[in-house]
Amino acid sequence: MSFGFIVAVSIGALFLPLAALFDPIVREVGFNAAASGLFAALDDAGDPTAGFAALGFVFWSILIAVCALPLAVAALIGEIAGARKWVWYVGVSGFLAAASPWIARATRGLAQAHRASPLELRIAALFFLTGAMTGWIYWLITRPGRGEARG
Repeated sequence: MSFGFIVAVSIGALFLPLAALFDPIVREVGFNAAASGLFAALDDAGDPTAGFAALGFVFWSILIAVCALPLAVAALIGEIAGARKWVWYVGVSGFLAAASPWIARATRGLAQAHRASPLELRIAALFFLTGAMTGWIYWLITRPGRGEARG
């Protein structure tokens, strides 16, 4: 399980920024957010390494929330429940990855946890594709039940 998980998360971590770069709206918003966050951190801290560390932490958090955590939940439940179909791994990973912004807002008790702007829906679609792809790659590598006799 661990080899398939590491490979799937790694490919998802490569796919997410590349896919964001190919979407012009997400690319523009992402660059603006990263630049403004970096400059705000530089202004507050005065230390350039603190700004880059904060930006790196944001990217790391997004990759964990979109690539690793949804797949870990899908794989753990799938292995315990004996799920053998690719639909389980693709669907649960994709759904949890797409829902991760709303889950994060709901856990913090924010009032906007149930609303979504068109940009958020576009980003959620990108997160869904990333999560679904990690689930599919995980299933391809591990293929639960492939060693059993079919009859």
